[in-house]
Amino acid sequence: MRSPLGEGVVEDVVGPTEDGAGWAISLRVGDELCVLAEDDLEAVVVHPDPSPERVDTLELRLVTELADGVEAARAADRIDEEIRAVIGPSILTIVAERHWAEPYFYELDVSVRPLGDTIAALRALVAAGADGWLSCTDDGWRCELWWHAEEDEPGFLVPEVRGAELTFLPWSSPAFRPEGERPLVTV
Repeated sequence: MRSPLGEGVVEDVVGPTEDGAGWAISLRVGDELCVLAEDDLEAVVVHPDPSPERVDTLELRLVTELADGVEAARAADRIDEEIRAVIGPSILTIVAERHWAEPYFYELDVSVRPLGDTIAALRALVAAGADGWLSCTDDGWRCELWWHAEEDEPGFLVPEVRGAELTFLPWSSPAFRPEGERPLVTV
């Protein structure tokens, strides 16, 4: 991409611009990483493939106390079933990662693209978490929630999940929601 700073490589879509009228893009120019509005960039190479579709998604980071990979895979299968039971038809991707520090428990990154209303799916997942939600942060674009179970409480969706982060990412639009529509959920 060509920018006011010179030619660079797009790293990622960061989110909406401050005014919510477009997308902020991280761009690597030499050794520097900068964030610019998409309107400030010009393609220097035209790709034959169409741009990826921007759709609203739900991202979950699920923390377990599982150290065994086989058990983590079984829990991931049950999580897939439970999410579909809670929100209905959806496209799911689950990636298991071992935590970087001892005791190396598995954490599951779940990307969910509901085939119905994404905000309704968000609210259904919040309802499934019952009283375990600790907080909700909603800046008018992204909505993030954190959940935790005490030792004697049931897990989120499945018994093995002891902590969760749930993020609503409205990729279909960079516009900020009006103040009256924030937060999307209350906990």
